[in-house]
This record gives sequence, structure tokens and C-alpha cells, in this order.
Amino acid sequence: MIKLLLLSSKPEAVTACRTNLDRMGIRFACADNVGDMHRLLTSTPCSGLVLDVLDTARASQKERLFIQEVSEVYPTLLMRWNSGSKQIRGLVFGEILNKQDPLGDFVARFCRPGRAHTYREDKRHTIHLNLHLSRDREFSPHQVEKTVTLDLSPGGCFIVSSHDWQHIGTAWIRLQELSAPSPIVVQICRYLPWGEQNRIPGIGVKFLDLQPDQAREIAHLCTGRQP
Repeated sequence: MIKLLLLSSKPEAVTACRTNLDRMGIRFACADNVGDMHRLLTSTPCSGLVLDVLDTARASQKERLFIQEVSEVYPTLLMRWNSGSKQIRGLVFGEILNKQDPLGDFVARFCRPGRAHTYREDKRHTIHLNLHLSRDREFSPHQVEKTVTLDLSPGGCFIVSSHDWQHIGTAWIRLQELSAPSPIVVQICRYLPWGEQNRIPGIGVKFLDLQPDQAREIAHLCTGRQP
């Protein structure tokens, strides 16, 4: 089942979203501020986020950092409510959605049934690890990208990449600095294309099958202690 979280302080926008989502049979929770959004994400399994761009613009610096972090974990639609035309507009990672049905397009293309999960807060650490990134477990030579992590946490990392990861759900990595750099499958939670958003391109990923020794070693790296 797909469940979305909507951040908006505009009653008209919330009503319009409710009408569209009810029509699709999609459940959603609504937060009118970032504090409520934080509480809901840490307690309620969600499949994606719908964020009112004006509410995110009014957020504090700390709140914006939180919004950035969760946007790397969940598919995220940036929504703008047009009070004149009474319509919703939206984009995902710089990609314009169907103007007639942006919510439906977002759900169909980016939100996957069975992927709802609560948000696990893992502090991000600026740690650069060398890694091999591949679309398959075999690390086929023509597909492997040699790159680095931009940050690291016990639950995942952001990987610098200029490749096209649109519509790809999982990938495989080898973290070269680990004592056991065996393949790790990761879930791609966010994709930032090259040349957009004035951001470093790459993918935000969640570790799916860390071996116990790998998990301990990554935890030690994040705390600055020796394994």
C-alpha cells in the first residue's frame, strides 16, 4: 500500500490533494509545519513526500537540513498551489510532471507499493570513502563507476555519480576502505542529475544487507573510533 505525507499549511491545497489522492485510493497524512512532519515520519510508514514549496521556503535553516535529509530517503514531489487557477503544479528533481495530474504522475512513476517505511534518523558524517558503484551484483566492467561517498551514516550514504539513475531502484557498491569490501546492495532513495539544483550529482542510498562486520566498521567510522 502507498501512503504519502503532505506538508502544506494551505487548506485549499490540502483539500485539492485529498480529492486527487482519494480518487486514486492513496492514503496520506498531513502536516502543516516541519515539526509535525518530523513527528509523523518517525512514527508512520510512508512511501513518498509531497512538499509545498512555499512552506519549505519559510522553514528555518535547521528545518531545511531536515527536509533535505528526508528528501534523500523518500521520493519527493515539490508542489506549488496556484490559488488563481485552483490547480496543483509539481516537479521531481527538476523534472516537470504531467500538468493535468502531477500527483497521479508522481505516484505512478516514483512511489512503489510495499516500500513504505518510517524515517530512521542517522546523523550524517562528512566521510569520503572510495567505492565501486554498479547496477548489478557482478560489477560488469562496462557498468562500474569508480567514485566516492559525499557523506556516511550507519544507515546509508550519498554517492557522487554523473551517471543516469532515473527510474532505477537498487544498485551494488563495494566500499574499498572496509576490511571486507564485499558487495552491498543499496536502495536508491534520491537521484540528483548532473547540472541541476546547483548540487553535487549523485544518489542518496540506504544500505539493505550489511554484513555484521561491515555494519560495525561503518558505525566505528561514523563515531571516529577504531574498529
